[in-house]
Amino acid sequence: MKKLLMAILSVTLMLTIVTACGNNEDTSTSTPETNTNAQDSTNTGSENTGSANTGSENTSNDSSADSSGSNDTSNFDADRIIAVFTREEGSGTRDAFVSTTGVGDDMYIEAVVVSETNELLTKVEESEHAIGYVSVGSLSDRVKALSISGVIPSDETIKDGTYTIQRPLLVCVNEQNAQNDIVNDFIDFMLSAQGQAVSSTRWTAIDDNAPQYSPSGLSGTIRVGGSTSVDPLMQGLRQAYIALNPNVQIEISGGGSGTGISEATSGVIEMGMSSRALRDNEKEALADITIALDGVAIIVNPANPMTDITTEQVREIFTGEITRWTDLVG
Repeated sequence: MKKLLMAILSVTLMLTIVTACGNNEDTSTSTPETNTNAQDSTNTGSENTGSANTGSENTSNDSSADSSGSNDTSNFDADRIIAVFTREEGSGTRDAFVSTTGVGDDMYIEAVVVSETNELLTKVEESEHAIGYVSVGSLSDRVKALSISGVIPSDETIKDGTYTIQRPLLVCVNEQNAQNDIVNDFIDFMLSAQGQAVSSTRWTAIDDNAPQYSPSGLSGTIRVGGSTSVDPLMQGLRQAYIALNPNVQIEISGGGSGTGISEATSGVIEMGMSSRALRDNEKEALADITIALDGVAIIVNPANPMTDITTEQVREIFTGEITRWTDLVG
């Protein structure tokens, strides 16, 4: 694994130099800021590390779009304004959502911004006319996931691409930490049969024929931080790895994908967690390793009668073109 990480970093550096030599004339990019509601939460350091951390409560990644069908939807007032909830800028879940739905930089100015997965679940659970989006791996019966044009997020539909709102879950390390024996051994575990078994509990494994892992006998401590969507998966991987390597300590913190990428680059932590692909400039300093795939589920309150939505309707809601449920449920 150490040779693989060094090879990734070397190839990335060579490609960066070649690109810089041939494309000096157009290197600036524009990243317009999206508007956020004054109710934006600022507690970006919070994590979703509660009872869902080990992924033990759900052994299937199939997410039924009408799993909350027993809730009474007969009194739903479709004339009410849609309460739109979104994740903060820098969130890997938000990046994946806006890029795959066409929302882009045009997020609805009235969308309420929240900074953590469990907080968004709570907002939708408590508001009958709400809509939001979360990691498929974080779903619970507190909310209802909608199918997209009849396609439910599942291992099969995520792997074959028919469920289009999805992203990789990955870890990243800088050149120095690519030499760390514990970092490399932990990555080997994540990509092993045992590690992929953890990934398949609530997410989508990337390798159904992964090799078996043998305990290393190493000792020491590493720090892992970043995405709150990857956090529950990482908690499960940590627990399974330490059971085989009891002399290793793994400290996990949150902060979001952007924080994980930044701190992994600077070396504040040994390994970053991200729920979005790295950008080209980030790849200059980091090697990234995909450990699982994950869908992004569109969620509503269980009292909402909707069970299915199109990607275009999602885009129209989150850009403010559709503001009332009557436009969707009659």
